[in-house]
Amino acid sequence: MLHFRDRQPIVHILTLDRTLATDVYERLGEHPGMESVGLIRPAEGKAEITVADLADLVKETTSSRVLVIDVRRQTKGRLQGVYSDVIRYNRPDFNRYCYSVLIGDGPVGFLDPAQHAQVVPPFLADLRVDYSPAAFFTNPFLHYSYDETQYQAIYEHSALPTNVPRRLQRYFRKGNVTVEQICRYWRAADVPEGLKESKRIHREKRLRQLCLKITQDEFPQDVDQLAKAMTKEGYGLVGESLRVHLYPFFFPEWVLDLLKKAASAAHT
Repeated sequence: MLHFRDRQPIVHILTLDRTLATDVYERLGEHPGMESVGLIRPAEGKAEITVADLADLVKETTSSRVLVIDVRRQTKGRLQGVYSDVIRYNRPDFNRYCYSVLIGDGPVGFLDPAQHAQVVPPFLADLRVDYSPAAFFTNPFLHYSYDETQYQAIYEHSALPTNVPRRLQRYFRKGNVTVEQICRYWRAADVPEGLKESKRIHREKRLRQLCLKITQDEFPQDVDQLAKAMTKEGYGLVGESLRVHLYPFFFPEWVLDLLKKAASAAHT
């Protein structure tokens, strides 16, 4: 097997979603300890990211120590070929010289309280086999109902949705809130530099309260267990090694820790 030990402190962000790419880029770039890390977004300077843009980055990923991969249902199918190539090039180095961190939604059926606990283990097992991830982060604001995803596929040519899922709109005072608006708000993108960190911490506390409220409303019987996804350790299921984390809680910390582990392995 071909190994790429001469990797650099670089993070590749692989997604078709410009909003997610920007959120990951900004969060990592502003995190203490990441000042010398190279952050690579696809199609830099372009309004829209295409499959071809990601394909152009495949061989470049062998130079990076962390790959952040968007595995939500709306994009995974379109990127299956690209992701297969990325994994093929990097798998011999995964969890030693290079680490993959996944961001996605969740399995079909998860929003159904009667079956959500049953559909999670096989979903995580598939991710673990396909991507050899060090961590999986689920984002509730990217998790759309089956009806919503079908509508997007049929009537919107599978375009990525811009608004927050319908079931979550009621938690915001302003109607038709976009994902970009909430991403900018939670990371305090609108706040002057000197006040940004304190404001971000304050808003993250509010986001935690909101996520607990959503969990209480949707899965009251499992709120204590699912709340563990907002810790750095994440939420673990019996018999499954891949744990569930809630984006963006402790996301930069995880990426930084993995960069250090990869660097340490390269020098031993």
